[in-house]
Amino acid sequence: MGWQVWSGLYSEGNEIKIHKRINPTFKSITQIKNEESITEKEVYYKYVDKIFTTAMPQSSIRIRVQEVLGNLNGNDILFSIEYVPRSGRNKGNLYEQFYKGAKLRLLSWLKDVAEVKDGKIYKKELQGTYWDGFNLNNLSKEGKVQLENGKKPEALLERIIDMATNKDDIVLDFFAGSGTTCAVAHKMGIRYIGIEQLDYEENDCLVRLKNVVHGDASGISDITKWSGGGEFIYCELMKFNEKYFEEIKKAKTSKELNNIWNDIKNNSFISYKVDVKTFDENANKFNELSIENQKKVLLETLDKNQLYVNLSEIDDKEYDISKENKELNSQFYKLK
Repeated sequence: MGWQVWSGLYSEGNEIKIHKRINPTFKSITQIKNEESITEKEVYYKYVDKIFTTAMPQSSIRIRVQEVLGNLNGNDILFSIEYVPRSGRNKGNLYEQFYKGAKLRLLSWLKDVAEVKDGKIYKKELQGTYWDGFNLNNLSKEGKVQLENGKKPEALLERIIDMATNKDDIVLDFFAGSGTTCAVAHKMGIRYIGIEQLDYEENDCLVRLKNVVHGDASGISDITKWSGGGEFIYCELMKFNEKYFEEIKKAKTSKELNNIWNDIKNNSFISYKVDVKTFDENANKFNELSIENQKKVLLETLDKNQLYVNLSEIDDKEYDISKENKELNSQFYKLK
């Protein structure tokens, strides 16, 4: 690309030179990625000093340049200006700006807001609380699972994990949801632990991680060159009162619910708010309720702090926990 002097202006006594750039070439990130068969991330690192976006600033200099150049045609025409500012961060130094297209949109360079340090590109300015620049258009399809509320883009988690972890760290997500954090860590080769209480059925983290192992191509797969592989261990907490919650919700008749109540009062942990004797004395009133209200009453009788068997009770013969499960828990919690 060559250039020629187009015209000159003066600002506060300083000359502003306007150059028309000859035969400029513009390519999108996607075009370069496809032409050179490299990833989007590799494009950014290879051309970090040539990448830009455009803006429409309302500066007096741009308006004056536009007045000198008059009416222009074409989206690929390129002009640059040179001058020495008397104020601002570039005060006293020869400064160059580029304008593209008939509307003279200002080129904002990546190199002005980022720097390469230790082989990584860092943004110089602080980012917002959620951060910008993530494509949310196909978010519902990432990992081949859907979650109506709270699903995060893999690219966001990849950035967080990349910034906050070292090679041998373990990523822990207490609220795994649809499994985005675990899926991203798996694709990045980072160890992880995910914990989730709710059952999202075909959209839960277990389904997603199976998709990842089998080569899920969505999300950051292109960035990390992910094609599948690896393994993970999936465990469930041993249910105690939780099994009664499930039985109550599935019940369809009062007879079933009464049988469940008899099992609850003999074999479960009951809430301290419930008096079993009083409950039984008012059995007739209970049976007069609708099925849905009977379910609500029974759910309230259960102690919600005893949904699962506590680790401290692992050797209690009442729970009949196998030797294999005891050994697995011992290894996981490093009890020995």
